[in-house]
Amino acid sequence: MKKRSNLHEYKGGHYVELLRGGEPYFRAVEEIIDEAKHYIHFQTYILDEDETGIRIADALIRAAGRGVRTYLLLDAYGTKYLSKEFIDSIENAGILFRFFSPTFITRGFQLSLRLHSKVVMADGKVAIIGGMNFANRYHGFRGKKEWLDFAVLFKGPECVHTLSILKKLWNKTFIPRDERSHEIIHTHAFYREDVKLKVLLNHWYRNKIEILRSYRSMFRLAQSKMIIFASYFLPGRNERKLLRNAGQRGVDISIVFSAESDAPMFKRATEFLYDFILRNKIRIYEYLPSNLHAKVATVDGRWSTIGSYNLNHVSDYASIEINVGILDEKFTQQFDEVLNEIIRNDCRQVTIEDYNRRRTWFTRITGWLSYQLLRLLMRVMYQLTIKKKRHHAV
Repeated sequence: MKKRSNLHEYKGGHYVELLRGGEPYFRAVEEIIDEAKHYIHFQTYILDEDETGIRIADALIRAAGRGVRTYLLLDAYGTKYLSKEFIDSIENAGILFRFFSPTFITRGFQLSLRLHSKVVMADGKVAIIGGMNFANRYHGFRGKKEWLDFAVLFKGPECVHTLSILKKLWNKTFIPRDERSHEIIHTHAFYREDVKLKVLLNHWYRNKIEILRSYRSMFRLAQSKMIIFASYFLPGRNERKLLRNAGQRGVDISIVFSAESDAPMFKRATEFLYDFILRNKIRIYEYLPSNLHAKVATVDGRWSTIGSYNLNHVSDYASIEINVGILDEKFTQQFDEVLNEIIRNDCRQVTIEDYNRRRTWFTRITGWLSYQLLRLLMRVMYQLTIKKKRHHAV
């Protein structure tokens, strides 16, 4: 991999642990909440009022009960069905709770900006960042397999930057002084594993498109191999060009999608791109056991990214996204092994012959319409965010 891009910004001294969706992930989240002594920042897109969501909420309530200052920030659209009783139980426990961008219209309301990131931090010492929301479908329940997704638990110097991001998202101007987050990390530990990483933020209103730029950089720099697991895949023209160029210069690229999706229109629009992908010597696989919700990639056995960011313009311009970029051969090669095992055991390959066989006039029309409609919606969203970016500071 060539020595350019922003790889010099990656800091060493970290301990990193890969977490896969299902019980291992939720157990790790619950453990760091239960071990917190001073404060917790918990921010996510969805927390459902089901067994999994209640389990995590109960852990937060326990933390607040033992005097841990607990901040809970939930997206107002993603988590819009909580009962009054559930919210009251959270607030009565002493948890500092609010919704991000309430969906009712007020002065300065940002129509399209959503909190899509999923982050849990305890005491400024340990953080978990990934793509999983807090609901039964991400855990697996009643005989149904969990949705496929990943997260990373890390400790080390980048916790300082992570806390800064979380505080800025929590500390809106209308928050009372006694509810604001004032925590500071005075010293941080360095770990002998010495993993280099960087917490990457996409927040269009703050001129942050770090995750998109990291993908573009790695698409340009890739020399030998690339694996992408993509849940809602609709890359822009620049990203498609970079993928095409990588394939044409001999990079071995595999992209894994879900065989079935919770977003049928997105699935049809993605399948409309299969012809482009396959013609450019990129392999396509479809994950079979459950919905694929992962948003991860590895490049050249050296760099990997894990988090909430999808390769589409919704994540670019309409959502707050947080990923962890990891620059470490040992971690990335182990992650490669995990991803390759999933491809071998749980996926089917889609060849150009397979794709042509399953195409009908109906799928061609619906795919084209879905693709065009989503592109139009993203353009409208982009114009809205540009306008609001010019007139409203966030």
